[in-house]
Amino acid sequence: MISIFGKQRRRQARWCSLAAGGRALAIFVILHAWTIDLATAQSPAGQTYRIMAGDKIGVTVFGQPDLSGEPTVDQSGNLRLPIIGDIYAVNLTLSELERSIAHSLEQGYVRNPTVSVKIAEFGPIYVLGMVRTPGLYPYREGLSVLGAIARAGGIGVSESRQGGVLGDLLQAEERVRVLEISRMALLAKRSRLIALQNGDDRIDFPDMSGPVVDPARIAQIRDGEQRAFIAEREAAQQETEALRKQLPRLEAEIASLNRQAELELQQRNLNHELVADYEQLMKTGLARKSTYIEVKREEARIEGNIGRLKTDSLKAELSIGELQFKITELHNGYQRRVMTELRETERSLLELTVTLPAAQRTRAARAQQFGLLTAEQVQQPAITVTRAKGTTNVKHDAAIDFPLQPGDVVQVGSLFPPVPELPLDQFGVSREKTAQSEAPSRTGDAMAARAAAVGSARPLD
Repeated sequence: MISIFGKQRRRQARWCSLAAGGRALAIFVILHAWTIDLATAQSPAGQTYRIMAGDKIGVTVFGQPDLSGEPTVDQSGNLRLPIIGDIYAVNLTLSELERSIAHSLEQGYVRNPTVSVKIAEFGPIYVLGMVRTPGLYPYREGLSVLGAIARAGGIGVSESRQGGVLGDLLQAEERVRVLEISRMALLAKRSRLIALQNGDDRIDFPDMSGPVVDPARIAQIRDGEQRAFIAEREAAQQETEALRKQLPRLEAEIASLNRQAELELQQRNLNHELVADYEQLMKTGLARKSTYIEVKREEARIEGNIGRLKTDSLKAELSIGELQFKITELHNGYQRRVMTELRETERSLLELTVTLPAAQRTRAARAQQFGLLTAEQVQQPAITVTRAKGTTNVKHDAAIDFPLQPGDVVQVGSLFPPVPELPLDQFGVSREKTAQSEAPSRTGDAMAARAAAVGSARPLD
C-alpha cells in the first residue's frame, strides 16, 4: 500500500515538473514571438529611433494586461498610462522608454515589472500646398518627399477646381500666343518700315523664332510684309515717275519758246532798220505815210510776240519748279508716313515688353495650379520640410529625394519661378531713334523746294 502511494506521488511530481516545463516553454515562445513582432514593428527605427509626438506606442507589461495598451504621444510629449499617469516620451529611444516605464511601475505598483515597448504606428506626415489632396498621411519606412507628394495626388489642384483652372489656363495660353504673334508681326512690320525709310531693295528680317509661334505662321507674316513692301515701293516709284515724265516736255517747250524768241528778236532788229530807212524817206517826202504806219505796226506786233514768248517761257519754268516741289513733297510725305508708322510700331513693341512677360507669368501660374510645366518653368517647385526638434521647429529646403520622418510637414510651394524681364532688343525696340532728325522737316524742306522752283524760273535775256 505504501509502495503504491509512493508511486502515485512520484507520478504526480513528474507531471508537475512536465507542466512547469510546458509553462516555461510557452512563456519562452510568447516572449520570443513578441520580440520578433517588436523588431518588425520598430523598423526602421529600432533602438535608435527617438519617439516623436503623434507616435502610437504599444506598451506591454508582462502579467499585467490592465497596464498594457497603445497610447499616443500627445503634443506635450507625454504618454498617458494607467495608474502611473503621464510619462515623458518625446526624444527617448524605445529602450529608454521601457526603463522609464519600469522605473515608474516599481514605485509601489508592480514588483520587478517586465516592460516591452514597440512603435504600433508612427506619427503621420502632413502634405500641404500645391498638391491635389492636401492632408495628413501615415508614415512608412523610407518615405521621401516624392512619395509624400505622390500620396497627396501629385502637384496641382483638386479635381473640383480643375475645370475652372483648365479654362483659365487655356485663356492664358491663348493670350500668350496672341501676344507672341503680335510681336512677330510688329517685328516684321518694323523691318519693312526701316527698309522703306532707308530706300533698301530688300527687307532684312530679324530672328523671329519662338517657342509659341510655328514657322509656317512666321513665314506667312514675312510673305505678307514682303508683298506690302514691294507694293509700296512700286506705288511711290510710279507716282514719282509720273511727275518726272512731265519735266522733259516742259523743258522742250521752254527750249522751243526760247528759239521763237530769238527769231522774234532777229525780226525786231531787221524791222528797226526798216523803220529807220522809212523815217529818212519820210523826211525827203519819198515814202508814203501809210507804209510807214504798217512798218511801225509790224514793230509793235514783234514786240508783243517777244513779250508773250517770255511769259510762256516763265510759266513753263514755274511749272518745272512746281513739279520739282511736288516730287520733293511726295518724297517727304512718304517719309513722314513711314516714320509715323514706325513710331507707332515701336510704341506697340514697347508695350509688349510689359504685357508679354505678364501674360507668360500668368500662364505659368495657371499651369502650376493645374500641375503642368511650361517653358518658363525650368526648375522644380520650392519644397519646405518643417521638422520638430525638441520644443522648436526646424525648416529644411528639401529636394524630392529628401528623407522624411514621422511628424514632418511637407509644404509644396509654387512652380512659378521669377521670369526675367525680356531685353529691349528681343522686341526690336531701339533705345533712341535718330531717324526723325534725319528725315526732312515738313516746313523747312517745303519752303526750300518752293524757293528753288521759283529761283529756277529766270527771265530770258
